[in-house]
Amino acid sequence: MFGFLKQKVKEVLDKVKVPSKEEKKKGEPKEKKKVVSEEKLPQKALKEESLPKAPASKVESFSTREPTATAKSKPGAEASTEKMREKEKKGFGFSLFSKKLSEKDLEELKIGLVRANMSYEAAEKIVEALRDTEKKAADEVLREQLIELLGTERFDLVKFVKDRMKTQKAVTILFFGFNGAGKTTTIAKIGHLLKKNGVPVVFAAGDTFRAAAIEQLSAHAKNLGIEIVKHKYGGDPAAVIFDAKKHAEKIHGVVLGDTAGRLHTDKGLMEELKKVMRVNSPDFKILVMDSLTGSDIVTQLENFSAIGFDGLIFTKVEINEKGGSIFSVRQHTDKPILFLGTGQGYGDLMEFDPEKIVEKLDL
Repeated sequence: MFGFLKQKVKEVLDKVKVPSKEEKKKGEPKEKKKVVSEEKLPQKALKEESLPKAPASKVESFSTREPTATAKSKPGAEASTEKMREKEKKGFGFSLFSKKLSEKDLEELKIGLVRANMSYEAAEKIVEALRDTEKKAADEVLREQLIELLGTERFDLVKFVKDRMKTQKAVTILFFGFNGAGKTTTIAKIGHLLKKNGVPVVFAAGDTFRAAAIEQLSAHAKNLGIEIVKHKYGGDPAAVIFDAKKHAEKIHGVVLGDTAGRLHTDKGLMEELKKVMRVNSPDFKILVMDSLTGSDIVTQLENFSAIGFDGLIFTKVEINEKGGSIFSVRQHTDKPILFLGTGQGYGDLMEFDPEKIVEKLDL
């Protein structure tokens, strides 16, 4: 994943000369031993074979060692081999200690981030944080900024449901999002998770618009052993979810309500979604987003924000080659990211973890 972004960051970091651990150690000043006259030493000290060593200095020096013979002074193949070894030592991922990245380097990195589907504002924020990092490794700063951008807040959906069920007969969670984002499959995954944690689940087939949507959710319900409430195609989605709530109250369970995928530009379908919310007052509203979406994902987010949602789930992360869209969304909302869909299996649902997401960038 993220091959292009990794290569771009590598090109930037490779331009900087970095001292190795051996160079750091050899650059440190040697300890000077105190010379004490034998006549002034007490008899006890004279019997000992050596004086105790002074404690090592805690201050680490980054000065480099004296230059030795370079590849230029070596003949033929030996010089070429030495050059290759030096190039390998530089590698990728070393820290930066003293040399400042040039404006050209920073601009190239920003372009790389934007081309990885990250929004311009998010890329600019990261690049700004990389300026004037003479004593701090640029790769570490980049990692810290990415984690900070994602946020460290986590939301435990299972705990939320169980807490609500202490005071309510039923809990309703509504799922909505763009066409083809993977809402129905995501509902099946959440149903599997809740059932595994001892929560009774009822599916509500509220997508009465898309062909085969009801059959798809019904198949998941059968596979998972979960009850489902459904009406005919063309029916009122608000009524389907309302009936599912009534049934869930009898078993003291949670309703997972499916809805039709909709374009944020389709005012009719957006109004229908508002009606579903008014009639059923869901306890939690989840916006499902396709992580493969490009720059339009911010526009989608803003339009669905006007309706209101409580959390996000990103799908298709397993085939996402860049992933910048996740960072772009976090730049524009403080709503928690709950899960990442990582496959087609019911268990392919990864809890949101900023550090793991940044690790996947392989910077």
